Amino acid sequence: MEFILLLGKPKRTKAMKAGSARHVVLEEEVIKRVKVEVQSTEDVWALKLMNFIVGANQLLFDGLTRELPLVWFVEGVWMVGVIDELRMSVSESKRFPMLVDTKTRVQAKLPGEPQKRNGRLQLMCYKYMWDSLVADKFPSQKFFDFFSLNPNHILSPQIRENSAKSGFPSKTLNDVVRYFGNSCHLLPQAHDKLLLRLVWAVT
Repeated sequence: MEFILLLGKPKRTKAMKAGSARHVVLEEEVIKRVKVEVQSTEDVWALKLMNFIVGANQLLFDGLTRELPLVWFVEGVWMVGVIDELRMSVSESKRFPMLVDTKTRVQAKLPGEPQKRNGRLQLMCYKYMWDSLVADKFPSQKFFDFFSLNPNHILSPQIRENSAKSGFPSKTLNDVVRYFGNSCHLLPQAHDKLLLRLVWAVT
């Protein structure tokens, strides 16, 4: 067996394109997309964290959110991902968000065991990241250092405007990170039950 390193992103297959299209449809069922101009790497990260804050608030108040970005430091490695869906369990006395991952199938048959295993592993990683985010203090200085970010960078006018409209007025990236950390501590840990959902994309 030989391992090789490939640079760049993998070529998008028909299945990947169908999956992306399906995710957009699911996201727009519960989230209104707003175009925001970014001018720096700090702006990009501010947007990711703002999307988390808005999504977390939606989860707490509406019981459902989708396409929630995650970032956490795991065993010396920064992991970044997007949870397809989080829904609050309503049948129990305590409310815990359940993580849902959607896999789009272009063929009307169940995936093989390796694909199912990958999906389960992805969900378990997201649960670990989520539970760590809500339980521990976000390592902001490590975050700034690793991604070469200036915490005092002044965010673009559009981002500042949208953060104010969303209820957490922020001038710098550090402001957004502080709101992000506070938002995480308001959240409960995830439900132990994880849901891997298979969707057949009719073409």
